[in-house]
Amino acid sequence: MYVIYVAVNETTKGKSTMKAKSNQSNALTTHAYPKSTKTALAYTLAIIAMVCIALLALSSGRYPIAFGEVISILFDTIMANDRAQQDYLQQSVLLDFRAPRVLLALIVGAGLSMCGCAFQSLFRNPLATPDILGVTNASSFGAVLALMLGLNMIGVCVFGFCFGIVSLVLVVAVSYSRFVPLSSVSMVLSGIIISALFSSLVSLVKYLADPQDTLPSITYWLLGSLSRVWSAQLVAGLIVVALGCVVLFALRWKLNLLALSEEEAKSLGVNLNALRIAVILSCTIIVSVSVCLCGVIGWIGLLIPHIARLLVGSENSRVLGLSAILGAGFLTLIDIISRSLSANEIPISILSAIVGAPFFIYILHKNKGGIRL
Repeated sequence: MYVIYVAVNETTKGKSTMKAKSNQSNALTTHAYPKSTKTALAYTLAIIAMVCIALLALSSGRYPIAFGEVISILFDTIMANDRAQQDYLQQSVLLDFRAPRVLLALIVGAGLSMCGCAFQSLFRNPLATPDILGVTNASSFGAVLALMLGLNMIGVCVFGFCFGIVSLVLVVAVSYSRFVPLSSVSMVLSGIIISALFSSLVSLVKYLADPQDTLPSITYWLLGSLSRVWSAQLVAGLIVVALGCVVLFALRWKLNLLALSEEEAKSLGVNLNALRIAVILSCTIIVSVSVCLCGVIGWIGLLIPHIARLLVGSENSRVLGLSAILGAGFLTLIDIISRSLSANEIPISILSAIVGAPFFIYILHKNKGGIRL
């Protein structure tokens, strides 16, 4: 679009038009290439940082393992090479205990960050988080109910996932209108109501739980932890979260269309309701399974997308992928801190809030009190 000041004579108008064209040409030559270069640089540095943090997570802990040994063990495992008997302890610590929690941190961190980015675009709200529709509290209620009933981890995961889906059904049922089936405002308000309902039910379960046996495990689980070992439910959960991330990544080019009105979308041949359903369902599955696997983890879905926008702009096709990489590295870094600061592992949600709040304050200060989408 050219901005041309209307002049009285044609000469001035012609000069203004030529100047506007020249400015646009200069903008294309001076900004298009640097922006793509900036995006490529941001992705490259983010991937390198994520890999380094993952290797650091595999090597650090109460039983430290050198970087070289970590790489050697991983290489020998992939190539199915036999190792010396004296290396069995290192291999067991690395592959049986640290590898599952690092993989869990990478996938869950990426999934929650992508959900936050998608919901912020869907609801046009810079403060939207993965739990905006009440899925987190609903899944938490299902999980703590299973813990109170004495079920194993399979029961905890099943209950948490089912109640997460129930919360989505309730939100859609409460907010549904024949004229505007999936109104963003109605869904957000319904999500707040459903979230408050399940939050009170979680408090009720904690009140009724045995204070000597069940209540401590419920409280610790709600604070979030990545302390998991290889199991069938862990592998299945990671696969489900990864598939949800793949669906969101495939829709990354269409997320910008969510800002259009219904009339504009129809003129372009885009079914906004189908796109909203795909995004909401994918995010619901990711969040509910993540809560089942490692409890409640906050701040990642709110903070990471804004950091990505500071680096590559507001184009969702660039922001979504970078958010996944940054979120994976951020949660892995939080996990390193949680098991390195003290003899007892510090809950993930506590550290994510302590680390995330100053970052968000910095983002607000950088944008002079406002946040752009």
